[in-house]
Amino acid sequence: MKRQSISCFNFIVVLIVLIFTGAGCGNIPATANEPTSIEPTPSLIPVTSSSPSPESPATSVPQVPVSDSNVLFHDDFTDPTTGWPEDKFDNYFVGYHEPEYYHVEVTGTNYKTTVFEPSRQSLTDFTTDLQVFTASSKTSPEGDFHFGLAFRRSGDQYYAFTISPRTKKWYVLKSSPSGLTTLTEGTIEGLHDADVDDTLRVDAQGPNFLFHVNDQLVGQFTDPDYSSGEIGFYVESFDSPATHIHFDQLTIQDLNLSLMCNVNGSVNVRSGPGKTYPQVAVLSNGDTVQALGISPNQWIKIVVEGSDEPGWVSYSDGYMSCTPTVDLFPIVTP
Repeated sequence: MKRQSISCFNFIVVLIVLIFTGAGCGNIPATANEPTSIEPTPSLIPVTSSSPSPESPATSVPQVPVSDSNVLFHDDFTDPTTGWPEDKFDNYFVGYHEPEYYHVEVTGTNYKTTVFEPSRQSLTDFTTDLQVFTASSKTSPEGDFHFGLAFRRSGDQYYAFTISPRTKKWYVLKSSPSGLTTLTEGTIEGLHDADVDDTLRVDAQGPNFLFHVNDQLVGQFTDPDYSSGEIGFYVESFDSPATHIHFDQLTIQDLNLSLMCNVNGSVNVRSGPGKTYPQVAVLSNGDTVQALGISPNQWIKIVVEGSDEPGWVSYSDGYMSCTPTVDLFPIVTP
């Protein structure tokens, strides 16, 4: 009889608990194993660690029509439906900026962010160029910052070609899970002040890279670590509390190297890569010619003015200085 009374009492206690819990009066907190509807807010983090990038789905997105079959991607940012991320976080935001820009704004010192092309093309050899400038109305008049192109990105791994208009310097960076490394840097006085475009260009050919600012080759570098990846934008604040960058006219195309050689002396141009071939022209000291490549025996194939046929000049004779250096020239044969 006593056992039955205890069972009945336990049943009544359980019933009361269930009633109060179902009515919401229990106010019992969720345990660590229970899912919640609150998600963490993405934020930009210091350059000493790897920062998250706003992402867009890797789906088919509209692109600005182009007539050149060598162009792989082009966007002038006049159409907000082309799929670039639009997000606002605690200390930065990204999105389309009417009438024709994409912008990244960072509101804090010592932060960085990257944004990548919506279709997520993973490219190996390419030429990409970009128009970009600082918007003075939303950028602090004091402090330094960098911005530019990011490329060959896979996860935390990528390269970046950036400029600092205030210090008149350019940088080539390498990002890895352990942080950022400066591969090479230089000074260029031709960088524009705020609200005026600078054009950045990167030529990537295997492990070799060429870097241009406003049609001027400023540097070249070789690094074999990242062989392919996505292309996008990079912004990094240092001691600037407010940085607002406008991006415009991004074009990605098949590798299109611009090879030029200067003549230092009198040079014979021949019809083939060797001194046994007939002479077809003579170059004079100070001439500049467009190069097409270099042969295995170190003869440079060039465009001959006024002729539909190419010519060849000896590189090993020491009368030709080329940009970029000939180790980046494609190998060609007659």
